[in-house]
Amino acid sequence: MSSAAVRHPATRELARDREVLIGTSWYPELWPEAEWDLDLAKMVEAGIRLVRIFEFAWYRAEPRDGVFELDWAVRVLDRCHAHGIQVMVGTPTAAPPAWLTSAWPEVLKTSAGGVRDIHGQRKHGSHIAVKYREFCIRIARAFALAFTGHPALASWQIDNEMSGFDYGPEARRRFHAWLERTYGTVAEMNRAWSLDLWSQAYDRFDQVPMVLASVGSTEVPERNHPSLILAIARFQNEEWTAYIADQCTAIRAVAAERGVAPKAITTNMTGTFQMDWKAHNAVLDRVGHSMYSDLDHYPWLVYRHDRTRTEKRGPDGRPAPFWLLETAPNWSGGGRIWNIHHDAAGLRMNSWLATALGSTATVYWQWREHPAGQEMLHGTFVTAQGAWRPNLAAWQRLAGEYARVGAWLLDHPPAPADLGLLFSAENAWGWSIDPTSDHFAYVNAFRDEVHGPLAAAHWWRDVVEPGDDLSRYRMLIAPWLAILRPAVREQLAAFVKAGGRLLLGPGTGFRTSEWTVQRDRVFGGLETLIGAESSSRFSPMWVEDRIRVRFADGRESKPKQWCEAFAPTSGEAIASYVGGYGDGQAAAIRHQFGAGEVVTIGCPVDQPTWLHLVQGLATRAGLTPAASGSPNVLVAPRADHTGKHAGWVVVNLKESEQSITLPSGGTDLLTGQPVATALTLEPCGVRVIVAN
Repeated sequence: MSSAAVRHPATRELARDREVLIGTSWYPELWPEAEWDLDLAKMVEAGIRLVRIFEFAWYRAEPRDGVFELDWAVRVLDRCHAHGIQVMVGTPTAAPPAWLTSAWPEVLKTSAGGVRDIHGQRKHGSHIAVKYREFCIRIARAFALAFTGHPALASWQIDNEMSGFDYGPEARRRFHAWLERTYGTVAEMNRAWSLDLWSQAYDRFDQVPMVLASVGSTEVPERNHPSLILAIARFQNEEWTAYIADQCTAIRAVAAERGVAPKAITTNMTGTFQMDWKAHNAVLDRVGHSMYSDLDHYPWLVYRHDRTRTEKRGPDGRPAPFWLLETAPNWSGGGRIWNIHHDAAGLRMNSWLATALGSTATVYWQWREHPAGQEMLHGTFVTAQGAWRPNLAAWQRLAGEYARVGAWLLDHPPAPADLGLLFSAENAWGWSIDPTSDHFAYVNAFRDEVHGPLAAAHWWRDVVEPGDDLSRYRMLIAPWLAILRPAVREQLAAFVKAGGRLLLGPGTGFRTSEWTVQRDRVFGGLETLIGAESSSRFSPMWVEDRIRVRFADGRESKPKQWCEAFAPTSGEAIASYVGGYGDGQAAAIRHQFGAGEVVTIGCPVDQPTWLHLVQGLATRAGLTPAASGSPNVLVAPRADHTGKHAGWVVVNLKESEQSITLPSGGTDLLTGQPVATALTLEPCGVRVIVAN
């Protein structure tokens, strides 16, 4: 079974929606069949139009090896259809049954410490084990045979919140084979990783350990070789992509055999940064994600939705609509209980926040309180006894609003952005293996120091990855991209030559793809684009008060974390270090390159200084913010399918009145009332504005 995955391009049909809706996760296998219609009738009362089902129902579907019992499941779809509710069927591969794990214990995931998972939890199967993949393909095909062509079937979900790595014997063997395919010879691997360091060189691939690849965090104090850890993360992610592709292929094959139109396949990706979701989503038709936050971190949701929006594009090149496949209908309780909404107003605002940024479905987890087992404390629509829990009026209001304005939203998706922020999974891994300090995490720095300030200042933006089509943007910001592969370097150079504006740094281009030091020049040839060479690199840690970055216009800032100093060649210094090891050396470079411009910053600076730098470059690129006013208001421009501006979705993220000024007035589709250029929103308020 190959770990190479075939990319499946979304067809026009799979990339579009016909309505904006709310939904829920339902586990009918836990309840008597006589109660199904009662649940479904209440769903209709709440405004629910979509249910996610069967994602953990493997034992009910296949109680014994090769014995499939799915008549009951078909009846579930029958009852959903009778109530006018669409169905997303989940493959149950996050919850293998005991007969499988007992007879073939090698299908269980193993920790880096050699401890094999046990039955009684979930996500304990190995995505790498060939035997497990065979069973997953078989149950996915059985589901497809049972449900393909059913009028209630709207879409498919692969597995559930996939994450985690396997370190078992089979995973190690497959990793060694991957190393051989990747490097050809042990000598080449030793050379690429400079393994003479600490006598780490190997004689055979099977000597290479499979160590803990704790990418995405900085919590492991003593690590193995960074290149090895990065290789393990890449291998594990390639196997995840193949695992997903296997099930997609099984489902699509049944539709092809029957000559029926395929239904879109998605999954509910999580926030874990072990996973290369860009690669995983490439084999899926639609992007979906789980999103639980809390009262104080709504801006984090803006970042997650922005990232999700550009994971996949439709046939026209625009970001395809995504689905918010899990959030809480009131409170969360996967372990401890916490409120993730400001009551009913916050629940509505949370859904509209996702909708504003490109979601066309909000699916709440879950419908009914678990009768036993894990997550009994989690918020639900109804109790185990069937009584309503808080927020019925809010769910009904949302469903009504989406019914009224959904067609306009679908015809006017989020507008194309002229500003792109480059995010990279492999750089997130690299920085977590080799961080500059205990307090530095790539993802947090990107979210809080790059994306967050720009969103608060109302710069409309996309979050994109190196390798995406960057020519659609007028300006790019590329922070902390230590790894810049040769093709991406060429891409950035072509972008700037053609007239684009690029803000590079800090921490950009100084590592190879193996997370090793560049051997020829500090930035591996990126110096030509920067317009300068590196003159020194130093840490400001613990001495920040002694160092300043002074710009030509008189602005000053303390540096943080990391300082790169430059010796200009074809570029000009626009800031210098004052004090410290870099005293008098350039801290930022501006370089006219072709028809465009590159600004490279050598260190993180304070937020006002950084925003001023961005604003200057953006102004020269001809960009303006989408609005002005409160940083606590989200303004999401909308455009028709030709890209022509049509209006905005405006969302107040606070429990207090907030004011904003738009480029023009319009009409609020939710109320039918005119909206002035300057408007004040009530706490957690929402406007869907058609521009004048």
